[in-house]
Amino acid sequence: MLRNSAVATIAVVLASAGAAGAQETGPACSAALNAPVSFRISHQNSTTSPIHPRLEEIVADVTKVTDGKLELAVFPSAQLGGEMQALEQASFGENIIFYTTAGALATAGVPELSILNGPFLTPTLESAQKLEKSELISGLKDRLAEKAGLRILALNWFDAPRSILGHKGYPEPSDLKGIKMRVPEAPAYLRTFETLQTAPMALPFSELYLALQQGVVDAAEGGIDGMADANLMEVAKTVTVTDHFRVFYGFAMSESLFAKLPEPCQTLLKDEFAAKGEAYSVGMDEITKKRVASLKEKGVTFVDADKDAYRKATEPFYSLFPEWPAGLLEEVRAAMK
Repeated sequence: MLRNSAVATIAVVLASAGAAGAQETGPACSAALNAPVSFRISHQNSTTSPIHPRLEEIVADVTKVTDGKLELAVFPSAQLGGEMQALEQASFGENIIFYTTAGALATAGVPELSILNGPFLTPTLESAQKLEKSELISGLKDRLAEKAGLRILALNWFDAPRSILGHKGYPEPSDLKGIKMRVPEAPAYLRTFETLQTAPMALPFSELYLALQQGVVDAAEGGIDGMADANLMEVAKTVTVTDHFRVFYGFAMSESLFAKLPEPCQTLLKDEFAAKGEAYSVGMDEITKKRVASLKEKGVTFVDADKDAYRKATEPFYSLFPEWPAGLLEEVRAAMK
């Protein structure tokens, strides 16, 4: 296991590597542009979110190496609309680079991308990053560009994996049978926890504190850091570390606008978003480790789940999607080896 200082060093190295690549492609991009080109970067988080400063770094890097000819500006807090609104704007050719998930992109015509939402798919951050860089996912990105007019710049902005918060631990999947479980209103979450024989409830996150406090739900799944930010550990004191989802987040834009950019500018954007995504992901794992240590000091109990048993119990999830071609799961797992 990497020590905290080593993890932080890796994040710096990854960000530096991206800056070095920008120094090479940036001047070529600037020279190839006849006039300035601008894009708006949209995300739904606040300016205090860890994602925001990484995006500001992209803006600063690109502005510097292209002498301002490739203009980027960040719009946080869903100022340009939510995820699906931004996706629609980009598909119609708007100059927007939007924060999104594999699941949302799958709805635009490449359903295979939704497998990236599957439970216990990527056992480590390294395996998730390897999958994102694979020829398999590269092919799906190209299909999305062709079918939906959307170009994925990077899909490697990983938050720390998700776990279960409740009034007690659930080390074995059988412990969840009949539990009233709050989940987001999305097919992957609902089907996963139906497979685990819970009674999933798609309550708004804003109602979760009272729901846990009043027994409307017994437990909830989510990212440890996000649940702690919402003070949910005040009303539920036990986290079962399942790591059941590692969500594939990233950024995409209009394929028609991307195709009009000179090749050095295309490379610059893809390299910048990929490098900052890797650094962000390492940083989020570090943030979560620090948060776990702080929560333990405050009396929150952490229970290790039998992940092999959970993985086996959720295997039927992968047979619930007839829109996936036969053998897709095997191809995904092979791409991580």
